Amino acid sequence: MEYSRYRWFIAFSMIIITAAGAMTMIGPAPLVGEISKSLGLSLGETTAMTMMIVMIMSFISSVLSGFVVDRIGFVLTWIISLSILIVAGILMKYLSFTIGGLILVRILQGMGMGPINAVISSVCAKWFKYNERTYIAAIQGFSVWLGIALGLVYTPTMFKIFGDWHTALSMSAAPPVIAIIFAVIILLGPKPPVQTVTISIEENQKDFKFAWATSAMYILCLMAVLDTWYQQAFNDMAPGFYSVAAPVGLGLGPLGAGIKLTWAGYASMAGGLVGPFLIERYFKGEPRVPLFIACMLSAMLVLCIRFLSADSGMILVLLPCCILFFSSWVNPTIFGYIAKHYPDGIVGRLGGTATGMASLGAVLGLAAGSTALHLTGFYNVSMAILAVVILTAGISAGFLKRPGIKAGAEYVIKPE
Repeated sequence: MEYSRYRWFIAFSMIIITAAGAMTMIGPAPLVGEISKSLGLSLGETTAMTMMIVMIMSFISSVLSGFVVDRIGFVLTWIISLSILIVAGILMKYLSFTIGGLILVRILQGMGMGPINAVISSVCAKWFKYNERTYIAAIQGFSVWLGIALGLVYTPTMFKIFGDWHTALSMSAAPPVIAIIFAVIILLGPKPPVQTVTISIEENQKDFKFAWATSAMYILCLMAVLDTWYQQAFNDMAPGFYSVAAPVGLGLGPLGAGIKLTWAGYASMAGGLVGPFLIERYFKGEPRVPLFIACMLSAMLVLCIRFLSADSGMILVLLPCCILFFSSWVNPTIFGYIAKHYPDGIVGRLGGTATGMASLGAVLGLAAGSTALHLTGFYNVSMAILAVVILTAGISAGFLKRPGIKAGAEYVIKPE
């Protein structure tokens, strides 16, 4: 089967689109102190309102969008999602002066972000060779962290320029405007190579049921929940910890926190690429052992956060880098695994479900972290919770088995 070079433009566009969505999602995190003072809320309440709301809607829209992706394709899904993000960014300027208005805008941003992440398995299966799919899933993971890294600097910079957080967050409409241009080009461009013979709706539904008759999807979804719980909660709380004054935080301010933590975003990108490469190259696509090691290291490292101070020098940069480098191995491996081992006609739904579970993990992480922060006034308990969560993800990886032949349906797709 022939795969055109156009698929690399698809991959590049996916980077732009995913990063744009992630910038919108993470935008309020460095400004949580300013938002808290402006609206008269505690840091825990502000973190929950700005970040947990968007994750709840991302969870719902991810699960539902999986069915949509299998019907209308991932390109139209991208265009619809980016349009929602653009509208939400514009509304931020006018609605964020009240708690209800800010919540409404974050709901819209969650609705837009969820489907952008959910399409990855469909993109892999429709445009890329069997042995390329894990790497493309890794590139999407890279794109998420690229967006987070840029977002941690972008909104504080906008805040410094405009002087108020309402206008700063409204500028989150700009990246999706750029991204939607790429999505439209893809819509008008070449069609993906035909990879499977058209099958009936009944057969498609049969495949979907068979997929859930094996343990692999349950383990993959559990890992998605736990890993995203860890990463999202860390990314949402670390900027607050770095920016707010002692003794609660380190007192570096919004821009200082963004600059320090931007490097962790780069480390996340590197981990999202290096991890899947090592798994494919040196572990023959079997992720159990390397994912356990990566998760165990992440658990140990996050416990060291409590020993940081404003005078910790380069450790302020290196420790978050190491924390997110290893944890970033997990999610790209999950979506590459789905694209490689399940039929093309159902990967949209399976990928959407896994993405939804990841968003659910982010919600749970924010709920637990924000509650612990609200009750104790400090970040130490929240970080201890994260250590337990990521270690559990590593243990879960040990139970992952390739889906085999079940009820007459072969799930192991042969390489071209």
